[in-house]
Amino acid sequence: MYREEEWRSLAGAAQHMDDDTRDLRAQWREGSLATGWAMPHDWWTPAVEQAIKAVNRGHGLTRACMALGDARARAGVGIAEGMTDLAALFRLLGGADPPLAALRSFATGWAEAGFAPIGELRCEDPLTGLVSVAYLRTRLAEIYREGTARLHGLVVVTVTVADTWERVAALLHVAALLREVFPLGDTLVRLGHDRAAALTTRPRTRRLRDAGLVEVVALPDRYRDALATLSLWT
Repeated sequence: MYREEEWRSLAGAAQHMDDDTRDLRAQWREGSLATGWAMPHDWWTPAVEQAIKAVNRGHGLTRACMALGDARARAGVGIAEGMTDLAALFRLLGGADPPLAALRSFATGWAEAGFAPIGELRCEDPLTGLVSVAYLRTRLAEIYREGTARLHGLVVVTVTVADTWERVAALLHVAALLREVFPLGDTLVRLGHDRAAALTTRPRTRRLRDAGLVEVVALPDRYRDALATLSLWT
């Protein structure tokens, strides 16, 4: 476990890295990939920048590691892979292993984000019986890590009724239709207050056209871009 003065020494080492040849972010990413990070394109997250700032400033380590753990869990990254990634950062700074406080903070952030949604994932949306957006994020992470994202698409149905109660009835109708059209294990999800969708390899739409505005969306090449697209609907 690093003492405060040791951590500040490591921070000083990071500050004096040659920007041209040893950019901390790039070196961290490369080190993580070399030790088993599965998908290069899903490594970056704003929490990476927060961790780098903590390194350069010499304080805020606990908060930064907790944020990183939270981000990794929400992206569907396992705790072992996430901690290996964190260790790659500390190896760059001349340390053998992350300090216990950093690991504990990372694990806390991962658990709070990773375990809390599990309750949501096991509980269907109480109105429609469709799965939650949290589940869809996890499912997307899985297919991107498997390399099968290009085989999938989202069939999104938007209810265009303005009246609240009519919209609720229309959403229930859409949910029932999705179960009929996609009965073979596709991921059926409620997106916000006026949308539902199916993550599927078979983008059937004919029976859904009278239920609302139907759109078939191909998944982008990168998981990060898929989450950005998802955020537009939720």
